[in-house]
Amino acid sequence: FILLKKIKIYLIMLSLFTSISFAQQKGRYGLGFEFQTIPSTLMLETNNPQSHQQLGVYFPFETGSGFLIEPKLTYQNSSTEVDYDLAYSDDYEITEKNWSLVVGAFKLREKEKMRFYAGIRAGKSWYKREVTENDDVEIELFIIAPTIGAEYFITDNFTFGGEGMYSMFSSEDEQNDITTSTNLTILIPSFIVRFYF
Repeated sequence: FILLKKIKIYLIMLSLFTSISFAQQKGRYGLGFEFQTIPSTLMLETNNPQSHQQLGVYFPFETGSGFLIEPKLTYQNSSTEVDYDLAYSDDYEITEKNWSLVVGAFKLREKEKMRFYAGIRAGKSWYKREVTENDDVEIELFIIAPTIGAEYFITDNFTFGGEGMYSMFSSEDEQNDITTSTNLTILIPSFIVRFYF
């Protein structure tokens, strides 16, 4: 089941990159920034690596054939150090790293200064947690997210808008002859500003 999902993700990613290479158009590039509309405190859970990636940077490429190809990158690195005043307690440090790469492909539809888009985002997320004198925890999540959104053109090169991603995350971990499969589904609304060049 997990293998089938992995194959689907790789096929989607391949089709996204193929669509870029076959686009015969004058495209324009951009840069976007994401702001989550769900408060961070509602998402924070130690056992949920997806909760640690709150903000993303987008690299939109608008094709002349009415499509938007948009890679998205997120990264976070945090460190917590605990020092005990008592001599019989050991100090320790917790380090967490989380980053993801997701590529979106969307069909565009424009109406005056509004633009609507619908499509899918697919990619992968990597999470690592290190605690002093304990085993590291490493999790890889595969991401598939059907997405719809809209943006408003304030000028020809600057937009703001919002989108909703129906995100599906899956991972599989094998340790000591035990296989653990994890699936997470969440609806993530986001506010995004984009600058086109």
